[in-house]
Amino acid sequence: MKNIFFVFYLYLKMVSNSLQNFYSSHKKYISFCMLFFTLSLSICSNAQEKEFNSAIVKVNKYIEGSLVTPYSDVNVPLIIFIMDAGAINKDGNDHMSKNDTFKKLAHELARSGIATYRYNKRLFTMDKFGIKEHEISLDHFIEDAESIIEYFSRNKNYKKIFVAGHGQGSLVGMIAAKEKANGFISIAGNAMPIDQVIIEQIAKQAPGLDKSAFVAFKELKEKGRAVSYDPALESIFRYNLQPFMKSWIKYNPTEEIAKLSMPILIIHGEKDIQVELFQAEQLTEAAPQAESLLVPNMNHILKEIKGGRLENHKSYNEPHRKIMPEVITSIVKFVNQ
Repeated sequence: MKNIFFVFYLYLKMVSNSLQNFYSSHKKYISFCMLFFTLSLSICSNAQEKEFNSAIVKVNKYIEGSLVTPYSDVNVPLIIFIMDAGAINKDGNDHMSKNDTFKKLAHELARSGIATYRYNKRLFTMDKFGIKEHEISLDHFIEDAESIIEYFSRNKNYKKIFVAGHGQGSLVGMIAAKEKANGFISIAGNAMPIDQVIIEQIAKQAPGLDKSAFVAFKELKEKGRAVSYDPALESIFRYNLQPFMKSWIKYNPTEEIAKLSMPILIIHGEKDIQVELFQAEQLTEAAPQAESLLVPNMNHILKEIKGGRLENHKSYNEPHRKIMPEVITSIVKFVNQ
């Protein structure tokens, strides 16, 4: 047994001596290779980091968001993104799904020389400031968007400022942009007032309930409160949500977009199952100066859908999907023209 260990010891010593001799004779070459490898990693890492810069910018106590700028941030245009209805965060996600649509779009635009600012709506700071649900209105969202436009206008770092609203954010954006921005982009925005949109959707999905919704919205407009509605509509007309709905239904998107005397781009996907295509067509009719982009096979969150509704729904939780390239190129062209 001792002889076996002794032989094994001699073998290890021989291997060690061989490696030491090899290192001594090739020391300069090995050192050069290691240095080259380290420098290569550093260069690649820096190249990836320097595609764009990202920083958290606080506009006021309610608004904090991500400013993404091209690495050579010299007098570039800025787009302010406003998110869709509900608890959709600055990246385009909610608590049930993750698609990172607007995070990806911000990065792509930065690579094309355009800065972006995207932020969480006031809904995300309600608890922090003790704000109750019935105290929130669409006018607060408009005020916040106006504050952001004014904030970036004051610092004079950007040659032009554009507002881009998605879904509900389209309405908020077109109101906030008036006489404050250099251009407006509507992404999957409605043309009709939200009460009409909801009534039409209910008529298709739950025939019969649309009549109850119509009566409830009429009460909300005329009396300030709705009490005569079917319990099945509680998610729309619950007591604490009614003040927000009342503030929302008073705005007509086609009337608001017609007030804009600035360049307008209207983007819509032909496979949007949340906002129908005719809404984009009506917005375009209301704003004759607007450019319109209708993207085949694109859904509400700007992703390509080759199949049916199942694939469409699944895409909302598939962050690996890319933004449709037509969206990026059209925005870049619109902003730079």
